[in-house]
Amino acid sequence: MSFEFVIPLHQSDLLRASGANQYVVEDLCVSRQIADKVFGCKSLLRNDGPLMLLENFDIFYSVLRQFKDITSEVKEMAWEFLLKMCKQETQGLATYLEEDQLDSVSRQRHMNFLKMNMYLLSQMAETFETVLTRPSTSIASNKGVRKKAANVGFDWENEKENFISVISQPLQLDIYRLWDPPIVEEEFVNLVANCCYKLLENPLTCRNKPCKDAIFNLIGLLVKRYNHTLSASLKVTQLLQHFEHLSGPLAEAVGLICTNFGVKNIVSEILREIGSMDPKDLARDNSGTRSCAAFLVELAERIPAIMLPSISVLLCHLDGESYTMRNSMLGVIGEIVLQVLSGDTLDKKAKDTRDQLLDKLEDHIHDVHAFTRSKALQIWHRMCNNQAIPLTRQRDLLPLVIGRLKDKSSVVRKSAVQLLTALMVSNPFAAKLSVKELEENLDKESKKLEEMMPEEGIPDIPAPVNTVDDWEEIEAEVVKAIQETTNDDSEDIEKIEIPENKDINSIVSEIQKLLESSEFESALNLLDVAMDNWPEHAMFSIPQPTDNEDDIPLETNNMDIGAEKRCNLLKLIFLGKLAATTSESAVAVTETQTESESSQNSNVNELTKQQIVVQYFKDCVAFASQLQDAVPIISQQLGSKANTDVMEAIAFFVTAFEFGISNAMQGVRSMMALVWAKDQGVKDAVVAAYKRLYLSPKGANARSRSMAIVNNLTALTVGATIGELTSLEELVVQFVKSDDISKQVVQLLWERFTMKLPGTTEEESSGAIIILGMAAGADVDIARSNVDVLVGTGLGPRAETDFTLARYTCTALLKLGCSGKPKVMTSEQPFRFPSSHAIFTRLSDILSQGIDNLTDSYWQPFADQAVTTIYRLSEHPDVVCGEILKKLAANILKITETSSAAEQDDQTTTSCPAAVLSRFLGFCGQVALQQLVHLDVMVTSELKRRHYVQEKKNGNEGKNKSKNASESNDNGAIEDELGLTGATAEDAEAEYIRNICETESVTGPNLLSGVRPLLVAVCSNPTKYKDSSLRTSACLALAKFMLVSSEFCDAHLQLLFTVLEKSPEAVIRANTIIAIGDLTFRFPNLIEPWTANLYARLRDDSVHVRKNTLMVLTHLVLNDMVKVKGQISEMATCMVDSEPRIAALSKLFFFELSKKGNAVYNVMPDMISRLSDPDCGLPEEEFRTIMKYLFNFIEKERQSESLVEKLCHRFRATRTPEQVRDLSYCLAMLNYSEKSIKRLVENFACFSDKLSDVEVFNCFQNILTKAKKLTKPELKVFLEDFEERITKCHEKGMEDDEVEAKASKASSKARKGTCKGQKTPGPANLRRTAKSTVKKSTRRGRRRKDDDSEDEGDMPLKEATADPANCNQRRSTRKMKGRRPKGLDLSSDDDSDEVFQSMLSKVPKFQGLDENSEIEGENVIPNTSMSSRPKRGKRKLLSTPDGARGASSSSRLK
Repeated sequence: MSFEFVIPLHQSDLLRASGANQYVVEDLCVSRQIADKVFGCKSLLRNDGPLMLLENFDIFYSVLRQFKDITSEVKEMAWEFLLKMCKQETQGLATYLEEDQLDSVSRQRHMNFLKMNMYLLSQMAETFETVLTRPSTSIASNKGVRKKAANVGFDWENEKENFISVISQPLQLDIYRLWDPPIVEEEFVNLVANCCYKLLENPLTCRNKPCKDAIFNLIGLLVKRYNHTLSASLKVTQLLQHFEHLSGPLAEAVGLICTNFGVKNIVSEILREIGSMDPKDLARDNSGTRSCAAFLVELAERIPAIMLPSISVLLCHLDGESYTMRNSMLGVIGEIVLQVLSGDTLDKKAKDTRDQLLDKLEDHIHDVHAFTRSKALQIWHRMCNNQAIPLTRQRDLLPLVIGRLKDKSSVVRKSAVQLLTALMVSNPFAAKLSVKELEENLDKESKKLEEMMPEEGIPDIPAPVNTVDDWEEIEAEVVKAIQETTNDDSEDIEKIEIPENKDINSIVSEIQKLLESSEFESALNLLDVAMDNWPEHAMFSIPQPTDNEDDIPLETNNMDIGAEKRCNLLKLIFLGKLAATTSESAVAVTETQTESESSQNSNVNELTKQQIVVQYFKDCVAFASQLQDAVPIISQQLGSKANTDVMEAIAFFVTAFEFGISNAMQGVRSMMALVWAKDQGVKDAVVAAYKRLYLSPKGANARSRSMAIVNNLTALTVGATIGELTSLEELVVQFVKSDDISKQVVQLLWERFTMKLPGTTEEESSGAIIILGMAAGADVDIARSNVDVLVGTGLGPRAETDFTLARYTCTALLKLGCSGKPKVMTSEQPFRFPSSHAIFTRLSDILSQGIDNLTDSYWQPFADQAVTTIYRLSEHPDVVCGEILKKLAANILKITETSSAAEQDDQTTTSCPAAVLSRFLGFCGQVALQQLVHLDVMVTSELKRRHYVQEKKNGNEGKNKSKNASESNDNGAIEDELGLTGATAEDAEAEYIRNICETESVTGPNLLSGVRPLLVAVCSNPTKYKDSSLRTSACLALAKFMLVSSEFCDAHLQLLFTVLEKSPEAVIRANTIIAIGDLTFRFPNLIEPWTANLYARLRDDSVHVRKNTLMVLTHLVLNDMVKVKGQISEMATCMVDSEPRIAALSKLFFFELSKKGNAVYNVMPDMISRLSDPDCGLPEEEFRTIMKYLFNFIEKERQSESLVEKLCHRFRATRTPEQVRDLSYCLAMLNYSEKSIKRLVENFACFSDKLSDVEVFNCFQNILTKAKKLTKPELKVFLEDFEERITKCHEKGMEDDEVEAKASKASSKARKGTCKGQKTPGPANLRRTAKSTVKKSTRRGRRRKDDDSEDEGDMPLKEATADPANCNQRRSTRKMKGRRPKGLDLSSDDDSDEVFQSMLSKVPKFQGLDENSEIEGENVIPNTSMSSRPKRGKRKLLSTPDGARGASSSSRLK
């Protein structure tokens, strides 16, 4: 029975015939019959062999059709039979295909079996795969898959490998001979291939390496032997778009096909398919795009050389919309350059290709997408690490990378810093890149080059006039001329006579010229005559051979020896290689020429080498300069909010410091402050960086390494600021705790401090004591065991002239006492020295003896630290400081007497140097402050500690247990534990201490009280006491005195604010504003009436004062020490300050304020009122800048609704176009919801008449643009109607403005005409004019009345009156004409806004201030209680604001 089995597209196609002699399934078994028939195939297979399938195909086909209804045993049996038949047929087919001639009948039977068997196996494998990978709870994991596979009788995961191995065996034979013509049909190949692709769709198959490798080899076999290349490329592209997990496996498969099977054209087909994809589709399909991108990159990693010829078809994706594909293409380019186009062996074509690809990489450093920019930089980074960047390219690359340091994306900045660090590490120039040193070397080498240069410049080696190529062009004609002259008779040749005055050299030159002019016969004749005249000449007697026999043309082979000699001579003459000299001097001339040429070549070589050296240093300087320019930019990243920026910047500065970049130390010092970072990773990175830079030296032994550490640490203290020293102390504490600073290092520091190490300078000694004091913060024993050394050296004879050393010694001594607030829940007594200890004796001597040492300006910092040390370490610090005060006063009197005795002209007056008096007042102020701390903190804590010890001693066990359990320092908890009696006692003690501070410390009969009149006199009489340093110290001391006693503070508060406002020195105002901040924390009720004066300093001329004021107010407001009121608008104006730091601080303040609930929203109406007031003088651009930032904090929908209504109602109260534009701009800044839009439409009447202004109209257009983004369709109709109304009002307003302008113009012309003609207008004109005037004035009056009634009845907010003190007259750009307008008041006439109203009702007000009075207007008026003509030198004091308690201190100052 002869038939043909046609592989169907669908299983059902086998049930019906579509052609002649085609196999059709006729006996389709039902499910209950299949088991018996399959079992019966066992005997048939044993008896008839594998070809029994031709008669029993229907049985196995029924298994496929009834797969769901039959048991797993039947499926397994059928599967095993099919595999067994395939194996047996493979063995028989191998023998059968070895025959030369194949019988057509048997060939047809074998072909049908092969197609049937492959079809059944493939279909069953796909069915198994589909069933077992179907999503369900039973196969949610790998374990579930195995459990399901067990139900079908075998482990399908392992069976797949066996299946692929079995079907691969017949495909390795020459089965194409079974087909006629001998080409395997495409359907058969696709049948096997599609089964392989189906298996790869399962991620578990790709994880099974043996099975995956078997599938790849089978696909490679199909591509290699069965022309499956095109189909495979299409299928690979389809799989990549649908299965993201196949990107890696398919790249591996394609690489295997190219390398193991040698089919490279599949790569070009796949790349062509990917290159033809629509970029828009790639931008939409993220999953497919990611898969294709990953496939290309991995393929480039495996076979970059094979991809290179087809890379052009992919370059179109570099300009596509999908950044993923752009990233992929950049990765492909990077791999190709790295693996194929790098090295020095590239030809010109390869270098051109490399340069083109590198240009693409350079272009995408400025890609529109941040990830692509970052990817480009990462690829450059990798190329840099592999040294694949050409040196010529680095010069252009470096500026591009530095430009990306300012990128808005932190990812790009991170990659840029990494690349910059890699370029620095792998630079081809030098290990040290100090610009200064490199420039010095460049100057040195440039001078050396100038000395080597001759006067006429670099000698040029003369190039030959004619070349070998020129000779080859004329050689044929020369040979022809020689042959012709040889064949001609000698009689026909004209003899040439040579004049007697010509030598052989001139003849040779003429022959050369004749050859150049193509006069070959004449040249030959002249050569023959020369040979006849000088037959003995060396040039003619010895024939000179040619350089290469191949240079002689074939025609010369037939010439005789004479002709060949003539040809060679002509060639040498033409090329200029023939030395025409006489035989006697030939050797001498030759030697001379050789020596001169060698000398000349040697000079040229030396010059060339020197030029290379100079160019090398030029490149070094250029490279180092570019890196140096990048340092300030990277320093800014140390303050970035992104931790990646900070970490990479730290790594860069570590590397830059190691390479000696000139200004790298700037970054190293800047990153020191990051030791206080909240992020532990950043903190650890800083510690690790400093450990690497300063604690990891190289040395031969331990002492040399320790000495290097000492040098490094002390070098850090040189030129360090207070902030840097504080950060360095934290680092040193970390190093001591981690034992990175060893005991040997500490010992060397002590030796350097005492200057026992040879060569130690005083500066290094001071640096050593600074480090030792820092280390003592982690280990107190470092200082405790060397107190005598500290006193003997740090407070010894050197300290009398070096106050800096004494100051740092005091800092180290302070580590002996407790840091911070003393513990009260302990039995341990605080560590203190007797008052007679040498520490205090030496401090007293140094202070008293050095007060008149005006050459050292560090006496005051030392005195402050000395007083702090005394109060922390002395048992009776007040006694010690009292004695020092007496000594200082005695010394001052002594100095005064000495100076008065020296003054012979005036015997009645005595004087004291202002600097000495300044130091004395500063010392008194510090004593007063430390006395306050001593009483309020130290004494109070010690009393509590003694109460605790007493209670513990009395055996209060219950309280003792609670104390041990809590171990807290909380004062309230202590009072509860001690009980009512203890609490009462502590209250009495606290009241007693407070009474001492109030009545005795600075106001009672004591030393400090005696200094008070002097302080007040200096501060009150700037004319008499003109020295600025004296008045600076006096103001600071006065503020410190005021901190002690509220009574003293209240009495002199007016004086202090007068100094704040009227002092001509900016430093005094800057110090005073800080002192007032401290006073506000201590006595808030006293300072509250003067708050307006604090805000007024934000308008100070000095940048320093404005910055200090802003910082003080920031701390006060954020700590709730100053109430947030409308005056906060002054802080908002700082956003547009000319000083960038002030502007940044102002923005930071409002950012932090926004975190405190609705604080920004609550003050927003008042701020808009004040800032938009024309009298405030704020330019429109600055107003918009401020509002744009502030409205970012209005995020709640309810807040936006309320502000919309209030801003709309304010339109009616505006008087100038600028106010209208400001309000409309604020409306445009809000985020609109459906309710906000409805509120805006409801108040349309408030602003409809203002829409004629173009800017106002544009603002409302922006509002509509925002609102249209809302997706509700009914709202869109509502907005269209609103837009139409706005447009109509705008157009009508424009027309009215035009009519009014024309009428005004006509009226002015009429008036001019009347004046010119001196005519009286007629009665009709008079009536018309009067009528229009009355009507116009009536309309204006009614409008004003309506507005005033609205302002009075509907506005809950207090009307904000412009305060001259708060208005910057220097910035004023808007001027009012006519009547002065009122300030803007924001209110709502809708009483339903209960939340906002209740919020406003809770806003606190200043006590005692009249709401209708100006805040600062009265403060600038002189006090009426003072004399109308004050004494000379007295300062006019500010008037006391309402609410300030206490009498004026002017009576005390008279």
